[in-house]
Amino acid sequence: MLAFVIALTLVLSACAKNESNEGKASNSGASPTASQSAEGTASATSASEENPFKMAEPVEISIIKSVVPDLKLPPGESIEDNHFAKYLADKTNIRFKVLWYATGDDFTQKQKLAIASNDLPDIMSVDETTFRSLVEGGQVEDLTEYYNKYASDKVKEMYGAANNLPLEKATIDGKLYAMPNISVLADSISMAWVRQDWLDKLKLPAPKTVDDIATIAKAFVEQDPDGNNKKDTVGLLGNNVELYSFAYTGSYDFTAIFHAFDSYPGLWLKDENGKVVYGSTTLQTKQTLAKLKEMYSNGLIDKEFMIRKESSQLVNNGKAGLFFGPWWAPWPLGDSIKVDKNADWKPYLIQDSQGKYNTHMVPPTTQFLVVKKGFKYPEALVKHINFYLSNGTGVSGARDKAEEDQLLDYSLLQHLYPLYTTFDYPDAVARKHEVLKKALDGQIAPEELTPEMKGHYDRWQRDLKNPKAEPGDWSAPYAYLYGGGLLTQKMDKEVYNAFTATTKTMSQKWANLLKMEKEVFFKIVAGDKPVDDFDKFVEAWKKQGGDQIIAEIEAELQK
Repeated sequence: MLAFVIALTLVLSACAKNESNEGKASNSGASPTASQSAEGTASATSASEENPFKMAEPVEISIIKSVVPDLKLPPGESIEDNHFAKYLADKTNIRFKVLWYATGDDFTQKQKLAIASNDLPDIMSVDETTFRSLVEGGQVEDLTEYYNKYASDKVKEMYGAANNLPLEKATIDGKLYAMPNISVLADSISMAWVRQDWLDKLKLPAPKTVDDIATIAKAFVEQDPDGNNKKDTVGLLGNNVELYSFAYTGSYDFTAIFHAFDSYPGLWLKDENGKVVYGSTTLQTKQTLAKLKEMYSNGLIDKEFMIRKESSQLVNNGKAGLFFGPWWAPWPLGDSIKVDKNADWKPYLIQDSQGKYNTHMVPPTTQFLVVKKGFKYPEALVKHINFYLSNGTGVSGARDKAEEDQLLDYSLLQHLYPLYTTFDYPDAVARKHEVLKKALDGQIAPEELTPEMKGHYDRWQRDLKNPKAEPGDWSAPYAYLYGGGLLTQKMDKEVYNAFTATTKTMSQKWANLLKMEKEVFFKIVAGDKPVDDFDKFVEAWKKQGGDQIIAEIEAELQK
């Protein structure tokens, strides 16, 4: 469900047109290092001399594709020859030739072999580690001039809305070497999802702090919130895989508690002297583990969470009413309201001891579209992205699609679109919340909504008429109205990972270091190790490769 919802969210985000002009960023676009070509020939006005969405003559671009297993294609179509490819050839004059495609690990291995032998497609999508390696090896084109000359105002606006952080990630030694995607930042923030009906029954206030969470958990364990005269409900849920998330927020972990202690485990941070520190080795992380151990020993955290296969079962059968999760938690909560229509889930943000809201942030970009060194038409990539994000004519989910756009099967977008990537405003979820709320308040006519948001509007109207009768009608609009609504709360501290690639020592030793960390952290929380064993862990972590990794990261960050 987690993988499905994230994929669905990203696809919908990529396909959705912005519904509001609020918060529109400057069109300046590129970072200072990426906004000037060496010879000063790439002025922004040059783009107006050419069609920003279409090549003057037909161009063939070779690509590779990662596909899901057992993909079912429309009759007569293939990975290379399909209705998306034909559509793009007509609209952009770009024809895509698929050199090869593969699934999962097979794709990863084949791509590594292709890079090692310098047998690259004309354009491909890679992660940050691979991107940096390609640049270092001189295998990809400098796109600075092409970005400045051909990037549309829409593309520059969207990068600007992300404070140009994706462009900075793709810029090395003052040169832009990729068209990076833009992450939706809503998936950074961990919220406390609580059974409001249980809070009301037990006359408990809404949670604001970690201590409030502990109070609620104790009440849920001891005061029979489900009213069956049995002590069979649990407090705060956990999961047996991880205690925290350091990128996309997961469900049933304790990320929000770490953040309330100003702890950011799993992230590479800069200390007050500008030195790199691993977030899992800080004093604040030790303090968080001590708090979690206290809560666990007092029975406030599900006693079986470390061995329980599915914490969601406790939610679905009405035996749990408190967990941490992302804004889209109502999607899986649909099973909960099937069992109990009285289940009234509400999200809350948790403050630190100073009343501040802290959060880590997902990386501003995770995918880098690169062009093979020597390819004759690097501008084709920029024009492709222009079209992808264009208003009214591209596949961006715009309201006023042309007739041929309506014939596209958007359920296959991620699988068949030749250079599919996620690309949206970083605050896309909050924007969609505002749009849906205005439509429900009568400030926007339903007919003016995009197909995606019109669907959520219609679902909510059906749910209002027959509350929680159909979880599919309740989940999505509820997530945008309540989870998305909470995202409009300004965070006081947003912490980005200082380094999101991989170093040489990390590739060799990181798996063992993570294994050691996980074992120590879980045993401290369970009470099998004293809290002070955290200090022994930090010392061992440094000696077994941590210090060397930090040195390598600092060297990388200076490039």
